[in-house]
Amino acid sequence: MKKIINYSILGFTLLIFGCQDNFLDEPTSSIIDPETLLTSKTGAEVYTVGAYDAARNVIASNWPSQDSGGWFNMWGVIATDEIVLPGWSPFKPVYLHTLSPLDIYIRYLWENMYISLNKVNSVVDRVGAMTADQINVDDRDMLVAEARFLRAMINFALVSSWENIPLMKNETISLENLEVSQATPLEVYQFIEEDLIYAKNNLGVSQGGGRATKGAAQALLGKVYLQMTGHPINDETYFSKAEIELEDVINSGVYSLMNYYPDIFTLENEQNNEIVFAFGFDGPGLNQGSRIGTFYGPLGPSIKGGANGNNWYVNWELAGPATGPGNTGNWTSGKGGLPRNNHPFAQPYTEDDIRSRNNISKTHVNRVSADIVWPDDAMFGSARNQFKGNWKPWKWHNIRPSNWGNDTPLDEAYIRYADVLLMYAEALNGQGILTQASADISINLVRARARVFPNEIKDNSLLPDLIVGTKEYNKFEILSERRKELCFEGWRRNDLIRNGLYFEAINSSQPVWSNSGNPQPQFTPHEIRWPIPASEIQINPNLVQNDGY
Repeated sequence: MKKIINYSILGFTLLIFGCQDNFLDEPTSSIIDPETLLTSKTGAEVYTVGAYDAARNVIASNWPSQDSGGWFNMWGVIATDEIVLPGWSPFKPVYLHTLSPLDIYIRYLWENMYISLNKVNSVVDRVGAMTADQINVDDRDMLVAEARFLRAMINFALVSSWENIPLMKNETISLENLEVSQATPLEVYQFIEEDLIYAKNNLGVSQGGGRATKGAAQALLGKVYLQMTGHPINDETYFSKAEIELEDVINSGVYSLMNYYPDIFTLENEQNNEIVFAFGFDGPGLNQGSRIGTFYGPLGPSIKGGANGNNWYVNWELAGPATGPGNTGNWTSGKGGLPRNNHPFAQPYTEDDIRSRNNISKTHVNRVSADIVWPDDAMFGSARNQFKGNWKPWKWHNIRPSNWGNDTPLDEAYIRYADVLLMYAEALNGQGILTQASADISINLVRARARVFPNEIKDNSLLPDLIVGTKEYNKFEILSERRKELCFEGWRRNDLIRNGLYFEAINSSQPVWSNSGNPQPQFTPHEIRWPIPASEIQINPNLVQNDGY
């Protein structure tokens, strides 16, 4: 499988864009001038690699060039009720909702977002300006479409986090051009829509292999439309628009569910037919691989790829009475033996749900499965069988470690087909037209896969098909299914906000245990959007701080 990230010229591409600190002052490299490079299709493809790298650096679990400013999808988990952070975590302000305009992490995330956005804009502008004698027009338009898909992805992350953001539509090569006023959320969403419509009309159909496709553009457009039905747009007419895009993805015949849920998250299947779009990682090598296993994989020595930095725990409502390898005990009670505060929209896993076995664990284990261990598993000694006091994320436990601490070559999924099916069910339900037949080809397909246990007989009555009920009942069932299917994949924050349940979810979160130094998150309405860094407001007098900060 040939991934976009595999181009050997990638290093040159990164030099073209310059380093973060002076990218505006030096948009080109002394080694390769873009005007020299962008004279052929090959040169344009090389330049487009930089757009993929830019988007990956701020969205995926990559190791960014500036502290933790690139881990956007992590924040989509940490700032929700999926996990609980102990008091010593460096991400505590994100979890506790105590971010301020002076927080260094919010500054790094904002800066890296716009640095990456400028790199992508450079591809859109410069490749888009190539003439017919330099590159075939169709080839040019496809490369521009790839970059516009990535630009939409970054802008979607920005607007769903800060809402009122500067809308940078073109490459910026002068500091004077940075004094841009904020656009309204609707204006940003409309610009995202324009990018994705262009992308779907100019991209190829075949499954991606790490590159943007028509299906990826339509799936993201459907996701964007769904988000527009909730805060801050609150326009339910977008349910029908989401339905059209998602139905096209389903009817394309390009994508399908993997037969067995754990197989999705293995190196052997990293670009399977369920992957609508994934960021390519090659590794192994220091800072070359994904950190997804670091945060949501097995706990063990980092030198062997274990999640040494995994210092967060699964929230009580997500754990449920899970059983299986690494999971023991009947967790029917929460902290101190008290009943869990189970939200109706956050039903816990049941024992007949393979996702409980795959996604969460209660051990210090570094196993691939109950009977298979990593070749040098003996180095862990007795630690590999130690039970921990609370549930831990374990979703990517099938990842083999690299020779470098915490790096893994696993490609990181951005949108899966299961997500498309669940979004489709939500789009229909939002219009009040979810039928039993449409539920059976969407949410119930996902549930059916969750009941697959090879060589085991399970009580499927514990995880029944959805029987379509009221619109509100269906809404909670779909949201619960998304939490179980897509946990730790970065979409929980958007899901809660879209459904108007963010406030309730955060303020109902429970500390893990009394000696963890872990306070209770307290969320107030203005914290639904993050603060704009104070340093940016100092630089750009046209910026206005979000209310409440």
